[in-house]
Amino acid sequence: MSFSTDVRFTELEDVVREAGAFLMSKWPGGSAGKSDLSIVAKSDGSLVSAADMGSNEILMTALRRLFPDDYILSEEVAVDLPALRAAKRSWIIDPLDGTSAFLEGRDDFSILVGLSANQRAEAGLMFFPARNHMYRAVRGFGATMNGARISVSSSTTPRMKCVYARNCSLKNKELESSMMDSGLAFALVARGELDGVVLRMKTHREWDLAAPMAVLAEAGATISDEHGNPIPMGLGEISYQYFVVSNGLAHQMLLDEIDK
Repeated sequence: MSFSTDVRFTELEDVVREAGAFLMSKWPGGSAGKSDLSIVAKSDGSLVSAADMGSNEILMTALRRLFPDDYILSEEVAVDLPALRAAKRSWIIDPLDGTSAFLEGRDDFSILVGLSANQRAEAGLMFFPARNHMYRAVRGFGATMNGARISVSSSTTPRMKCVYARNCSLKNKELESSMMDSGLAFALVARGELDGVVLRMKTHREWDLAAPMAVLAEAGATISDEHGNPIPMGLGEISYQYFVVSNGLAHQMLLDEIDK
């Protein structure tokens, strides 16, 4: 059954919105104001809070119920690499992408839920609770934001201030956009407001990329490593230095802009 017609995927979308409502109840930038979120730092320096864990519990519980035969890879749960790689399908989730943005009261945090099979992103949901933007994609059926079809830009060259660079620099600094959470940058490429993203892989992992890859691919984007090679998904490890996304028309030019 295609996920374009699978009622479980629609039910999962409702669960993602439920997790979003939970995050909004804890968001310092909303009516919750400052609240005690029991924030701790992980070994890589990134932050995790009670909001991350609460959202994770909502998503994990639903995924286990809806898709009991699939593996679940979450940022907040230790990975079993042999089980992940042996699974026919895996759900790859970030229950709160942009924890720092969330804790600072910014509105560019998101929930990312991606489906991987055969090392390929098959479907994805990206939800920005504070903006009420739901991005949805199923391989072969296009990408939408709040039900409306979206697509990448038609610019044949990267426009000024329209390339998001993270943990790296471009040769032409005038191309670089303002800073934001990477999830929002992916969404802006998918709907044509940015022309590309260049991430040097430091703290990003598959849970940051799986759902965006599905949305971006269905919106018409090209995705590769720094050498132009396709990015595998569902391995549980990162073997490339850069994650590069473009509208496709300007991909080689964007690769050439990486200041290694």
